[in-house]
Amino acid sequence: MFSRKKLQRLMPGLLIVLTASVLTGCSEPEQEVTEVIRPVKLFTVQTDDSASLRQFPARVSASEQAEVSFRISGELIKLPVKQADEVKKGQLLARLDDRDIRNELAVRQSDYELAQSSYDRIASLRNKKVVSQSDLDNANAKLKSSQAALRIANDKLAYSTLTAPFDGRIAQTLVENYQFVQAKETIIVLQGSNTLDISIQIPESIVSQVRKDSIDQSYHPTVTFSGNPGQQYEVTYKEHSTQVNLGTQSYEATFSLPIPENLTVYPGMAASLTLDLSKVIRVKNKAEVVLPLTAVLKDDVSGKEQVWIYNADKGVVNPVTVTVGRISQHGITVISGIKTGDQIVSAGVNRLRPNMKVKPLLRERGL
Repeated sequence: MFSRKKLQRLMPGLLIVLTASVLTGCSEPEQEVTEVIRPVKLFTVQTDDSASLRQFPARVSASEQAEVSFRISGELIKLPVKQADEVKKGQLLARLDDRDIRNELAVRQSDYELAQSSYDRIASLRNKKVVSQSDLDNANAKLKSSQAALRIANDKLAYSTLTAPFDGRIAQTLVENYQFVQAKETIIVLQGSNTLDISIQIPESIVSQVRKDSIDQSYHPTVTFSGNPGQQYEVTYKEHSTQVNLGTQSYEATFSLPIPENLTVYPGMAASLTLDLSKVIRVKNKAEVVLPLTAVLKDDVSGKEQVWIYNADKGVVNPVTVTVGRISQHGITVISGIKTGDQIVSAGVNRLRPNMKVKPLLRERGL
């Protein structure tokens, strides 16, 4: 234990230490509380036009196609075209050996001339009452028979030559020159070279909403090809099928496309057709937009559906009451309460509060 004299000697030093400790504790600055700004994922309300755009895989085919064949049998002696050749209407495609046909034609021509001469002679005698009416009738019958035989021989000669029925491209040749071909055997497949058919399958849910009075006649859908995906080409409606495809419950619609000059397109190539549904069906409410399901939450107090809108100028979010419609695989339809261009928080809305400071969630490239 310390004696009174020792404590008296130590007291000044203790007082100095305690005073310094108190002063040091009072001089420490208070820690500032930093508000955490929550990152949120945003969804921008699309325009009506972009929301109604639908893309369909398309099938490309020739608008005109003919499987050309001879009407008679014979030996092929001339085949001046090959696959991918461009041909004009009336251009020679193939020819058969016509020597036997020409010989037959000469015989029929001779028979016709003899029958004509015989008829003229008997008709003259009939005028003089030398022969009977039956003799004249027989001569007339032989003349008509010879005329028919001559026409058939002329037709057979014409049938020995094949010409292009329209301007087009040789898609396929199925025989070789000097080959014996049968009547109606396909020799060449000819496809039109001016226009293409672009066909798509439209679901019955869309077809059922199409009405003549709701179609914008001036509207032209667009098609793109895998070979040049950045270029769009306008197509024109041609026809549609009223027979359902049982496998997909869809209907085929066909559009016409003039063959592009800056792109080589052949039947069978892949394509994609973009169709604006607002131009072909009656839109019940053009203000409708589709939002992700996670963007809409029912307020526990009011019992109404609401979404949270981001104010970019202030960096805060606030709830807005909306009217919702049907739910589909694409999301939930909002009928009223928001407008085009609004930025909606699309996830985590149950953790938000009015005037809460947030920042858009920006994903790093590659994530």
